[in-house]
Amino acid sequence: MKRFYSYQSILNFINTYSILVAIGSLSSYLFFSNLFDIKPNYVLALGLSLSLWIIYTLDHLLDGLSIGKEASSIRHREHFLKHKQIIRWILSGLIILIGLSFWVPQVYYGYVLFLCILTLLHFCINYFLSRKYTFLRYLKEIFVALVVTIGFVITPLIGNEESLNLTQLIYIFIIFYFINLSNLLIFSFFDRDRDHRDKMLTIAHLYSYSKLRRLIYLGIGISMIILVIGYINSHLTSISFFVFASMQLTLLFITCFPSYFKFIDRYRFFGDLIYSYPIVVFPFLG
Repeated sequence: MKRFYSYQSILNFINTYSILVAIGSLSSYLFFSNLFDIKPNYVLALGLSLSLWIIYTLDHLLDGLSIGKEASSIRHREHFLKHKQIIRWILSGLIILIGLSFWVPQVYYGYVLFLCILTLLHFCINYFLSRKYTFLRYLKEIFVALVVTIGFVITPLIGNEESLNLTQLIYIFIIFYFINLSNLLIFSFFDRDRDHRDKMLTIAHLYSYSKLRRLIYLGIGISMIILVIGYINSHLTSISFFVFASMQLTLLFITCFPSYFKFIDRYRFFGDLIYSYPIVVFPFLG
């Protein structure tokens, strides 16, 4: 029993503080750099990882502060109870980002500004939107999936446009977008009751559980079809096929076995874990 509580505590800590988000963004950036045959910028990779962690943490913090100590989810309640400490972490992260910016080539400045505007737009829609346009909050998963896909897939190509294979890029972008979208829909699927109790609006509230699961299957299915077509037409390598297929199968298992993955929020752990899958194939990358 003690071992189980230890396991649960570790899982809660990883989920609550977005540990796998930071690790996954770093490994995914390096993976996409390799797919496009581009030498990675490790300062940029670190900045991307830290930025994503700050965004996720700030998102959870704002949710936690708006809901209070009565929050249904552990991560929101924890962010509320420890908000002063978490604010210090976020500020420390921002200071580190400012320091890293001095080592980032100027070619990235406009692109980073573009990502910042998209991120700011997300927060404005999610937290400061007039009630007249509340329906836009239901599009959160669609918008966030797009921003994450742009951040991971497009970033390695900035300043390396000569290496661009447009057909390959289109295949990878679509595959990864629907992986991200399906993953976010899975999170909304499992969080549906808690979000409803906390009066948080997500796309999950537009559909019943059965319809939402069909949407998730549809997203995973589209991603799988594009993956197979891209691989057959030699636009994707065997390693990229293996990584993307592993991500898709993980999401499929989470959706097919909700009882197992709902327990102690396993769905969130494994949903975040898929972005770290490239770590397994790093020894085989050229």
